[in-house]
Amino acid sequence: MTEHLRLLAKQLTHLQQMHKYLEYSAQRARQILPSTNWQDLSPEQHEILAAFRVRFSEFQEHLGKTMRAIAIEEEIEAERFGAVLAFMEKLGIIETAERWKLIREIRNAINHEYEEDAERLAKFFLEMLRATPELFDHYQRLLTFCADTYGVKPA
Repeated sequence: MTEHLRLLAKQLTHLQQMHKYLEYSAQRARQILPSTNWQDLSPEQHEILAAFRVRFSEFQEHLGKTMRAIAIEEEIEAERFGAVLAFMEKLGIIETAERWKLIREIRNAINHEYEEDAERLAKFFLEMLRATPELFDHYQRLLTFCADTYGVKPA
């Protein structure tokens, strides 16, 4: 196994742990949302939503890094992430590059949203909850592709 494939296996192992944490956080966030009054949430509920936001963001970011690593292994131009997304779409790992970008925009919006507009924040969180199963599907497709193509699996 090449050094690059060993690194890919480490990325998959890291994603495996991140998947468990995100699954747990999403389950807890579903018990809170939709919230109509942000100010009425307890500190614990705010903490649950904060953990979900961070775990969702990190999981998507690391999925992207793993997709880039696959593109590099396949000698696809990986400098522009749009090219990586087009390749992932071609492989069937993601449905569409546009949907991936939309999920990323939601992630970026929630990470830079400093308003206390409960309706707006709840909308972002609900969109992230809806997108979580999609990210999990992408992860499963990455696992299958890496196992079938390279014989690489998470540790």
